[in-house]
Amino acid sequence: MEKNLPFILEIKEELAGYWKKINLEVDESKAELVIDYYNSRIKVMNLIGIFENISGILKIVAKVEKIGKIIVYAPLENIKELETCGYVEEGTINGYYAGKDCHVFSSYPETSRGVSPNKGKEDRIIENCLRKVIIAGRKLKKPDDPQKNESIRKQTENIGLPEEYRLKSAVQADASAMATLYRQEFKFYPTPLHMKSYLLKTMDSNVLYFLAEKQGTILSLASAEMDPTNKCAEITDCLTIPSERGKGLIKELIKALEIELSKRGFRSSYTLCRALSPGINAAFASLGYAYTGRLVNNCKIGNGFEDMNIWCKILKNNRSKQRIN
Repeated sequence: MEKNLPFILEIKEELAGYWKKINLEVDESKAELVIDYYNSRIKVMNLIGIFENISGILKIVAKVEKIGKIIVYAPLENIKELETCGYVEEGTINGYYAGKDCHVFSSYPETSRGVSPNKGKEDRIIENCLRKVIIAGRKLKKPDDPQKNESIRKQTENIGLPEEYRLKSAVQADASAMATLYRQEFKFYPTPLHMKSYLLKTMDSNVLYFLAEKQGTILSLASAEMDPTNKCAEITDCLTIPSERGKGLIKELIKALEIELSKRGFRSSYTLCRALSPGINAAFASLGYAYTGRLVNNCKIGNGFEDMNIWCKILKNNRSKQRIN
């Protein structure tokens, strides 16, 4: 039974029209809340103590703010009480807590929000991605044709970009062009990537952006939102202009981000990608990411809410000959 306990809500940061970050304290329990107005959801992070103590407060906040979904990122020890409070596990993020798994639970104050209209199609996309990875793995194990196997290995790993392309980490001077590109390609998006000021702010804090260029023109982008405390990072904001799609640019950017994250001591990476997009799911599957769940109606992209697939990877402390400027 939920308890009526005194609580403290402290606003830490706010971005008008998008989100509000709040510290919540109830008795000896604490959590960081992100009230995400754009996506009509509350995200609960860094939970300490007893979840039951804050569950009732979350219901009140959701009702006042007219929120349709509550998401809780929690360690293993909180699973039972989350289930007792009516939350359902939608997936896991492997290695999220400095090597330990994070369990993602959700509750839907707006009941219809918890129903996915595209589950069958999304399941088939995952099945196709995993089938291709298995087939590629089997071909690599066949010893009868070393030359053919080497060709398959290079196709699977993506041996790199043509000479006229260049990978680089983004700097402040790139922010204006990046914002323009994001504005053109993402008509609706959960974060304000179209704002130069937002990109500059995130570059100076916890986000690593990588670009693929040709003759000085940005063709593809991807980023890693870094959590230095937990040594994990979310690969996100992946974009390739239509004329350059199918050339493996995103895969090369993801690999470049992984290399840099490993150098910085990060232990794991993950992504939440659009469940209805075969291409981006195939890219992560081919790079060794594990599919670990799906968040239903999680983000507002395009014409409405979309399901997001979770893909995770434990990073290696590898070295690469790939040159990144």
